[in-house]
Amino acid sequence: MSKPENNIDRTQAKREAVYDAASEVFACYGFRRTTMNDIAQAAGISRPALYLMFDNKEGLFQGLAAFRLNQAIQQALGVLARKGDTKECFIAAILEFENVFYEPIADSPHGAELMDISQSLSSELMMKGLGSLHTAMAKTLSDAEAAGELNFSHSPLKPRTFVELLFTGLGGVKKKASNTAEFRKMVKQLAEVFLQSVSK
Repeated sequence: MSKPENNIDRTQAKREAVYDAASEVFACYGFRRTTMNDIAQAAGISRPALYLMFDNKEGLFQGLAAFRLNQAIQQALGVLARKGDTKECFIAAILEFENVFYEPIADSPHGAELMDISQSLSSELMMKGLGSLHTAMAKTLSDAEAAGELNFSHSPLKPRTFVELLFTGLGGVKKKASNTAEFRKMVKQLAEVFLQSVSK
């Protein structure tokens, strides 16, 4: 791994190290019980140094949510761009997104609280980020229909609403699944049911 070449790179590297430490602390203690001191200790820096980077715990959490969301979207888009069976790539992209964004806290006893905090503190960010992912996934479905792989002519849904409804269903899966393995299995099953409805 190459060393950061300038101050911006070094600052970003420090932030990412704090995010990694903070994600583990939040998963262990939950948002409300976690203190800035807990995060500073986990990151191996002083509390004053942490406050130079983030104004408060809420700001740190928002930054963490934005960082993980962007990571998840970029990796999902990379999977979506692969050549191969559209349905397989589509499902793999969803699983990759959830692997980066949701699964790190899925098995935490505080997972539900952390997802709620993400929604309350970063709702606008979440909507914008997910909107870009939904657009890309809908385009994949539209392209597949144009290529004769899928058929939406008998579906009450257009590709964009299809994707949005699927992700709404994934929210329910998160509440029902008892562990990560079950979550991934249910995500795949749900996506397959949706895709079967527009298969030729």
